[in-house]
Amino acid sequence: MQTSMRVAAENRDALARIADELGGISLDEALHTILFEHQCHAALARLTPEEHASYLAEAQQLAEVDIAVHD
Repeated sequence: MQTSMRVAAENRDALARIADELGGISLDEALHTILFEHQCHAALARLTPEEHASYLAEAQQLAEVDIAVHD
């Protein structure tokens, strides 16, 4: 389902610039990405200091994983 909404021209233009930065995706896809990023930041903000430290430790472990990629 699709709908339309009224937005200020400067907001539409800013969204179009973001869409271009993301590889020329549609405005809908760019908005979806922005909403997802917002939800991720909000979830991180809800973590306690202990949970945040655990999250960072796990992220570091995952970043150090060495996976062989074969073509």
